Amino acid sequence: MENQEKTIRFNIVRIQTEQFAIIPESYQEHAPFEINHELAFGIDKTHQIVLARKTARYLHPDRPPFMLITVVCYFRIEDNSWNDLKVENTDQIQLPRNFAIHLAITTVGTLRGVLHTKTEQTPFNQLIMPPVNTLDLVPDNVTFL
Repeated sequence: MENQEKTIRFNIVRIQTEQFAIIPESYQEHAPFEINHELAFGIDKTHQIVLARKTARYLHPDRPPFMLITVVCYFRIEDNSWNDLKVENTDQIQLPRNFAIHLAITTVGTLRGVLHTKTEQTPFNQLIMPPVNTLDLVPDNVTFL
């Protein structure tokens, strides 16, 4: 029998720019830089909300970041879908990996838009976030106790 995931119905209910900073003294124009990515998930069981927190740190090797941004997207899961996420005979909630990847992709896109807006009319606006491989950021199902 083929394993098929159920459709999970949800809405974005809030977007929060948790942190944003540009540290010009750490920036070296025309020098190579990298972007360190972090992704974390959280849960509010009372309100049936899953959150995805994405952080990007722009930095030159061996230097502190010159730009830092964290965006959090809050997703409210509809009642029937929330029940489908419950792990039988436990208090756990489990996001299937594909669904967690979908939330991560949505959050990365949101971060990209916030970054563009925050850096508009600055020289940092040229530092567009390239595509992010969310498959690497979400290696497995996400389980909350």
